[in-house]
Amino acid sequence: MRNPVDRLVVLGLDGATWTVLDPMRRRGLMPNLDALLAGAAHGTLRSIIPPVTTAAWTTMMTGCNPPRHGVFDHRYYDAAAGRMKVNHSGRVRVPTVWKLLSDAGRSVVSLNVPGIFPPPKLRGLVVSGMDAPHLDGALQSCPDFGARLKAEVPDYSLRYFWKHAPKSLEELQVNGRLTVESFLGRAQGGLLADQHVPDWSVLMVQFQNLDPFQHRVWRYLNVDETGIDEPAWNAAAGEVMRGLDRAIGLLCELAERRDAAVMVVSDHGFGPCLGRIDVNRILVDAGVARLPGAVGSLRRRMKQARDHLRVWRAKRHDPTARSASFDHSISSQFPFDWKRTIAFAPHQDTAAMIYVNSPARRGTTRDTAALFSPRQIEDACRAAEEALAAARHPETGQKLFPTIIRMAETYDLDPAREGYPDLIAMPDEPYWVRTRFTGKAAWVTPDPNLPGTHRPEGVVALAGVGLTPGRSLKARLIDATPTILDLLGMPIPEHIEGRPIHAAGDPEPAIEAPAAVRQDLAQSVIDGPHRRGFEYTDEEQAILEQRLADLGYLE
Repeated sequence: MRNPVDRLVVLGLDGATWTVLDPMRRRGLMPNLDALLAGAAHGTLRSIIPPVTTAAWTTMMTGCNPPRHGVFDHRYYDAAAGRMKVNHSGRVRVPTVWKLLSDAGRSVVSLNVPGIFPPPKLRGLVVSGMDAPHLDGALQSCPDFGARLKAEVPDYSLRYFWKHAPKSLEELQVNGRLTVESFLGRAQGGLLADQHVPDWSVLMVQFQNLDPFQHRVWRYLNVDETGIDEPAWNAAAGEVMRGLDRAIGLLCELAERRDAAVMVVSDHGFGPCLGRIDVNRILVDAGVARLPGAVGSLRRRMKQARDHLRVWRAKRHDPTARSASFDHSISSQFPFDWKRTIAFAPHQDTAAMIYVNSPARRGTTRDTAALFSPRQIEDACRAAEEALAAARHPETGQKLFPTIIRMAETYDLDPAREGYPDLIAMPDEPYWVRTRFTGKAAWVTPDPNLPGTHRPEGVVALAGVGLTPGRSLKARLIDATPTILDLLGMPIPEHIEGRPIHAAGDPEPAIEAPAAVRQDLAQSVIDGPHRRGFEYTDEEQAILEQRLADLGYLE
C-alpha cells in the first residue's frame, strides 16, 4: 500500500476515450484536462464483458465482474414474469464501495452513477443516475440536499438530449448547449455536495451525457476515418467537449482547495458504429429460433391490436399515459413459435445474450418451453453457439461474433439458477446488436442514428497519489474500487476481483473468473445488500424503457 490520501475526487466520464480526448486537447478545447494530466499518471482502462453502461459502472463501484455482482445490462430477464425488467441496486449482489466506506465511518458523495437506484441511505449522500425514473426518486435518500440542489442548481436534471443524430446544424448547436449546461450542472452539484457533506472522503460526479452525445454525433467529432469534415458542425461538436472541460475544471479546483487526489475513470471507450447485427434473424435462419405459421402470426397481430386499442383508450382520458398497459412479455415481444424455438436473444445493445428455451427460462409446461432434459439444453447451447460463430458479414467475410462465452463452462455456474444468460456473444467491434425482429432478411443493416458505439478501451488517470506523471497506466475497470480503498488506506475485501492500480505493465485480464470466484459464486444471494425486494412499478418501467429507447439502447 502506498501512503494513503485523506480525500479523493472521482470524475466519471461516461464513454470517454483517448481517441476523442487527445484530438480535442490538441485542438486547444480542453485546457483543464491538460493541466490535470500534466501531473497525473494516466492510460487505458479496459472495460468488462459486455461493455455496457449500467453493468460497467456497477463493476466500477464494486470491483467485481458481472458474474459476481449480477448485473449484465440495463435490463435483466425475469423468467418468473417472462419479461425483461430494468435493473436496480437491489439486484447488486455485493457491497458497493460507497457502502464499504460508509460502514467504515467515512462520508461519501456519489452523484449520478448508474446502477444505484433506489439510492441507499449512507453516511454522506448518494444521488441516483439514469436508472432513476425521475429526479425526486434519485434524491430520495437525501431530501435536504435535494431541496437545495433543485433550488440552487436548476441545471442538475436527468434530462437527455440526443434521441437521434442531429438533422441540422441548429439542432446540433441547441442540443450541444443543453448538454454543456448538464455537464456544468453536474459539477455545480458536486460543489454544493461539498458544502453539504464537508467531511467527505470520496466525492464522485458522473457525466452521463457524454455517452449519448458520442453515440449520435460521433462523425462530427472528426477523430477517425468515419469523420465528416464540416467546419461549422465540427466546431459545434467541439464546443460540447469544451463545456465538459469547464466542468472538469470546476471539480479540479475543488480538489485543489480540499487537498484531494483526483481519479478520472470511464466505464468504456468509444468508436465508430457501422451498423446493427440482427442476432435473432441469425438464430431463425439457423433453425435455432422458429417463426410461427399463419395461425400463430394472426393470433399475435390480433393481440397487438388489442394492446394498441387499450393504450389509445387510456390516452383519451390521460394524454400522458404510457405503454405500461402493453403486454411486455417475451412471448408478446418476439414473434417466435415457442414450442419449437430452442434459444432466443432478448437483450439489445453491446452484446448478444442468449437464453435456452427451458422450463427454468420459460415456465414448466410444454406450451411454453421446448427443452426439458439436460442433454436437450446442452444441444441447444451448442446449436446457438455454432450458429453465431458461423455468421459472417456478407460483404467483408468477417466474423460477426468473434467471441462467444459459455457462461456455465467459463464461470462454473448454473446460468438458469443465477438468472444469467447461457451465452454472451460479443459482436465485431464496429457493430451494435439488434434483437427486435424486423422480418428483414439481412443480418447487418446500417443505422444512421447510431454512428458511434462502445469499445472496451476507456480512460484512467490518477493525480496526487505519488505516481510518476505520464501515459503509463494499463488497468481494468474492476481495479477502480480496490484503488479507491487502497488510496484511503482501507483493507480490500476478499470478494473483490480487482487490484489497486500502481504502475504500467499489468497483464491483460482473462475472460475466465479466478478460481476462488468460481468456487463460491453459486452461493451468491439473489437479492443484493442494498434494498431487498424492490420492484419498479409498471409506470416506472415504461419511463425507463422509453429513456433507454431515446438513448439508442432499445428499438
